[in-house]
Amino acid sequence: MRMTRTQKCICCLVVVPLSVVILVLSHALQDGFSPKGYQDYRHDNSMSETIHHWSGQQGYFGPKTNKDNVTKTCSPAQNITFVKTHKTGSSTVANILMRYGIVNDLNFALPNKKWNSPGFNIISRAGEVLTKKYIYPLPEGEEYNILFNHAIYNRTAFRMIMPENAVYITILREPFRQFVSSFEYYRIDRGMVQVEPSLINASNLISTYLASPNLFLGKTTLFSYTKNKEAEDLGFGKEQFFNSESFLNYLSSIENDFKLVMILEYFDESLLLLKHELCWTIRDILYIPLNANNKKTVWNFTEVDHENHRRLSHLDYALYEHFLKVFTQKLKSQGPDFFLELSHFQMVLANVTESCEAGARLTVSGTVWNKPFVVDSHECDLLRMSVISGLELLYKRAGRTDNSRNESVIV
Repeated sequence: MRMTRTQKCICCLVVVPLSVVILVLSHALQDGFSPKGYQDYRHDNSMSETIHHWSGQQGYFGPKTNKDNVTKTCSPAQNITFVKTHKTGSSTVANILMRYGIVNDLNFALPNKKWNSPGFNIISRAGEVLTKKYIYPLPEGEEYNILFNHAIYNRTAFRMIMPENAVYITILREPFRQFVSSFEYYRIDRGMVQVEPSLINASNLISTYLASPNLFLGKTTLFSYTKNKEAEDLGFGKEQFFNSESFLNYLSSIENDFKLVMILEYFDESLLLLKHELCWTIRDILYIPLNANNKKTVWNFTEVDHENHRRLSHLDYALYEHFLKVFTQKLKSQGPDFFLELSHFQMVLANVTESCEAGARLTVSGTVWNKPFVVDSHECDLLRMSVISGLELLYKRAGRTDNSRNESVIV
């Protein structure tokens, strides 16, 4: 039986070094070979099994490189605007940006509010006109490099604050999961019981909420923590809610403005794409999950629950489904080396997490994807740093040690 070109590429992996495999696969890609659709890659693509064979060995850190430096033809981006969406894994992304800014001595656009005042970690809310008075001031002649705190996206306002060459990124989450996470985090059940005390013994308050959302939200509410919140964070408003043409036009502008819209359900893939877009290193995108709910209630949802939520948050679904398609197209356009690097990155993440939990020092060997580096206890502390702890540290770096109210503080 004759072997196809793809089969030949896969079979050659068992007899040649992985560094050579990358070269072979790259040439095969140029010669007409391409990975299957991304869903196939994750679940049943034979390439994933091959990658797992090479990267799943204990202590494996990717193909070794004899060079001390990994060759780069780009310059690392240092001006980054992250539009932080709610309950989407955005706190973990914020930690990555905080660490990068601290290590590289960059300036942060921080909320200009009194410490521990209501919403002190939020730059602007829906309905507020964002101006520089909302941002803690820098010394004259300096500019902001990184913005990562919650602020409703407004193209004009953001560009008055951030440098012209700032890279814009954000992250989205599957809307129903985002809704459930918000419901639990913001304790929506407490408000429901206040409205209807008999609900205190209800078996599934989320289903009850979705069956009669107007009872708890009000008929005129277009956006809330449980309704179209991801769309609101990205600046969608009343006009886009009622006018489909306006929605599509604004959606197109978001796609043009943002270099990368990450997807929580593909978090590691998102970070690797981010690494490539920003010309960063694997070390820069290391993470330990933050602000995760480790005591989740096990809910039993029905098809009706999902249908009710889609009607409730139709903007979030349209937004997510559009950018999920954009994202998967980006993945399908990646060469085999991307997926080999992804496997390597996930192996490094597992070892970093294990070492940090054990309080051990980890040496990561140099590969074709990264220089050698060491993760020590100090870096583990930074990896575990919450947004609030990070804010406190960043205010001190900015010279605001007393956390007292500034003349232009927004309370």
